[in-house]
Amino acid sequence: MSVLREVVGDLHPRSIVVVLLLLVVAALLSRFVNSVVRRTLERHRHSGTLLPESITRLQITRRILDAVIWVVAISIGLSQFPELRVLSAGLLASAGISGLIVGFAARSTLGNAVAGVTIAFAQPVRIGDEVELRGERGVVEDITLLFTVIRLWDGKRMIVPNDTLSTEVVKNLTLGSVSRMVRTDVLVPPKGNARATMEALLGVAAAEPGLDHSAPPPRVEFLKVDAAGAVLRLTALCTDEASAARLTQALLARAAEVIYGIQV
Repeated sequence: MSVLREVVGDLHPRSIVVVLLLLVVAALLSRFVNSVVRRTLERHRHSGTLLPESITRLQITRRILDAVIWVVAISIGLSQFPELRVLSAGLLASAGISGLIVGFAARSTLGNAVAGVTIAFAQPVRIGDEVELRGERGVVEDITLLFTVIRLWDGKRMIVPNDTLSTEVVKNLTLGSVSRMVRTDVLVPPKGNARATMEALLGVAAAEPGLDHSAPPPRVEFLKVDAAGAVLRLTALCTDEASAARLTQALLARAAEVIYGIQV
């Protein structure tokens, strides 16, 4: 307690101002990084050049930069108070068994973070890939620094530590069949009928003779809803590349007819 009172009593207004400025700058930099990544994803999505591997790398890069920004800001902020080094040394010297526990926890966390970076750049799985793990099948919904979120077919989420994902055998049902995978995004304007568009897209997919019936059935999901409208994505798997290309064109033509009344 005496050490804590000494630290609090020796705080200088200048140091407090510097720390506050650092936090503000860190927050602004974090928002800037998130904004750049978000705009990049939107640009590629609207141009039709958004690839699963690009989504994964951008999301992991964003989280790494975000973590670096805050770690640097907090480290510089703590350096403004020399007294905290005394308190830190006292805590570390008296940690004992607690220190060992924290060390093991930190090792596990660091292992997950390293595995997350490895997954992002080695790409054994990517955001949007269909995977099978421990008898469960689903779609990779997100990859963070520490864990991966898999959306199962019943709508539930499986949270898998990245360290586990990198050491266990995972069946990726998308790799090797990218050319047969159909991912078609459609923007429904605010005055459009999203439900009718979804039903129309599913109808076109169901009628495709080259549809792979051994794979999960075609599905439509909302990707984004804002002032510009609702972005729908139909995902399906065909038996060959030609069927996938034909289905993509048929989906776009049907969407133009339902949304804008354009006869193709």
